[in-house]
Order: sequence, then C-alpha cells, then structure tokens
Amino acid sequence: MSKKQRWESSKIIYFVLAGITLIELIAAIVSVILADLPSVRDASISNIFLAILALILFSIPSLIERKFKFDIPNYLEIIVMGFLFAAIVLGNIHGLLVDVTGYDKVLHTVSGITISLIAFEIIHMYNQTRKVTIRMTPLFVAVFAFTFSITLLVLWEFYEFSVDTLAFQMNADTARNMQRYQWVNESSGFPQDYGLYDTMMDLIVGSIGAAIVSLSGGVILHHKNTLAKKEASLE
Repeated sequence: MSKKQRWESSKIIYFVLAGITLIELIAAIVSVILADLPSVRDASISNIFLAILALILFSIPSLIERKFKFDIPNYLEIIVMGFLFAAIVLGNIHGLLVDVTGYDKVLHTVSGITISLIAFEIIHMYNQTRKVTIRMTPLFVAVFAFTFSITLLVLWEFYEFSVDTLAFQMNADTARNMQRYQWVNESSGFPQDYGLYDTMMDLIVGSIGAAIVSLSGGVILHHKNTLAKKEASLE
C-alpha cells in the first residue's frame, strides 16, 4: 500500500468518526434547547462538551504531522481514533461505560496498549533521525514504553479524581461518578469501597496491556538488532 493510500485510508476513518461525532453534537444542542427537565439539560450540556473534545482529539494526529513534518503510522492513527471514539462517544455519551459490564476495563487495557505503541513509535522516529549518534537498546525502549504508559494512566486517574471531587464540592448529589465511588461494593474478596477497587483495577489492566506491548516490542527489537549484527559481520 502506497503512502498516499495509507493517508487516504486514515482520513476516511477520520471523516467517518468525526461525522458521527458531529451528529452527536448537533443532537446534544437540540436536546439542550428542547429539554424540559434539568437532568436532561445537564446531560446534554455534558455531551456537547464531550463531542467537542472528541472532535479536537481526532484532529491532533494530523495537526502533529503538519506541525512537525513527519508521518505518523497509519495503523497508529486508526487505533488512536478508534479508541477515542469508543471511550468518549460510545463510552461516555452513550453510557456504555456504565451500562456494559467490563467495558471500562477493556478500554483501560486498550489504553495501556495504545500508549505503549505511541511510545515505541516516538523512540523509533527518534532513532531514525540521522543526527542521533547513540542508539537506544531494546531494554531501554521497552522500559520507556512501559513507564510512559503507566504515567499517563496515573494522570488519567488524577483527572477522574479531580472531576469527581469538584463535582461533589459543587453539588453533593452530583451524578458525576468517574471513579465509581458512589457504587456499593458487593464483593466479598475486596474489603474496601468500590471506588478504590475500580481505580486499582483500571491501573492494573492498563499496566497489563502496557506490559504486553513493551515486552513484545522489546523482544522484537532485540531480534532485529541481533539479525542486523549478524548481517553486518558477514559483510
């Protein structure tokens, strides 16, 4: 597949997902205008914010490409946009994060995988520059990808905690429940509140996804380096 075809395929995905999100945005605006209940109006206002956020995030890969003059791999653009759509539009706007059991944990696992892939691509592009004189070892790249992913996963939990706290300070009866602290723990295997369980499980499954990519990527890089050394020794 040529570079132009790769570019076109990623743009097709972008326009499809952005178009669906734009429809969601228009529907939310109409819902705010026609809403006769405060709860419906508040939910629609939240959906407007989420739809705008999704549209902005969808555009970031192409903006980075134009700004820094390099090509983001097509598969990575599609994965990132698909993840954002599943998390923001399906997960939050349509409520799958709450209504579908396990959906939240699947997203956190995929987020760990996606962030690690991004980290590997960052290192790969850095190593490919002609100005670089020191090449990073596969072990270093794997550790960087894993820690980079964990850092962003933790920062996301900070965000969830901040949103829940601010919402509670403004209204103790808030429906904001990103860390699931309002849910009752019905498990006999975990003795503390469900909110803590949810937060730790989010981090654990995200770490598992990051570890899978980091270990696999490190092994692949090590194998490639070994083959390259053997070929160089034969020349």
